[in-house]
Amino acid sequence: MQLNLFHAILYCSLHGLIRGENMELGRDSDTGGQVKYVVELAKALSSSPGVYRVDLLTRQILAPNFDRGYGEPVEVLASTSFKNFKYERGESSGAYIVRIPFGPKDRYLAKEHIWPFIQEFVDGALGHIVRMSKTIGEEIGIGCPMWPAVVHGHYASAGVAAALLSGVLNVPMVFTGHFLGKDKLEDLLKQGRQTREQINITYKIMRRIEAEELCLDASEIVIASTRQEIEEQWNLYDGFEVMLARKLRALVKRGANCFGRYMPRMVVSIHH
Repeated sequence: MQLNLFHAILYCSLHGLIRGENMELGRDSDTGGQVKYVVELAKALSSSPGVYRVDLLTRQILAPNFDRGYGEPVEVLASTSFKNFKYERGESSGAYIVRIPFGPKDRYLAKEHIWPFIQEFVDGALGHIVRMSKTIGEEIGIGCPMWPAVVHGHYASAGVAAALLSGVLNVPMVFTGHFLGKDKLEDLLKQGRQTREQINITYKIMRRIEAEELCLDASEIVIASTRQEIEEQWNLYDGFEVMLARKLRALVKRGANCFGRYMPRMVVSIHH
């Protein structure tokens, strides 16, 4: 019997300052409203019929002067409960923050300093996914692992991780940039306070732009928050054309299949 159940993986910004309650929004430049957005998205997805489990993966922080909660390997965000749902829920169902140890154990890392450790995160994340997929398969009695149905990267660094795991697992990737490097670079250059080289040293901006271009290529769907993000931010990237994106969105609404070798990066969904 084939069960219509799904296991989803979300990647928040890998800096790790994320928790389900009492969020420290504004603690630094990396903990804005997008942190709350990703947590609420995980909870909402887990309450959707057919979604068995949602894992929100981030970095484990064991550094001094940070709340011990950021060091907990697993935090429950929401337990799954469906009215009139015919399949029994196992103890692994629901939404969770899963904290993967990578990078220096005793230091918090801002997003600009995460890049050298992304492969280490991917290795740890893959180990978690393999274990959890086997556990879920056993819980629902299908006799084999239930692999994730989708991976969803948030921000550039997490997008790279999502792209790598999407390839390994052979599942679709979704990407939400939230705010993009090329737009940030243009704004900083207009301010005239730093040269391009200084901006790159401070923000690792070229590495970030390269990652966003990779995500654009690897993703089947790119989720944007506003039309401005599509038309004034993503439009700065090679291979993305606003008019084609508009046409594809119209086709998708009519139920047409727009996926092909070069098409996935053009399919854009606006989230309000």
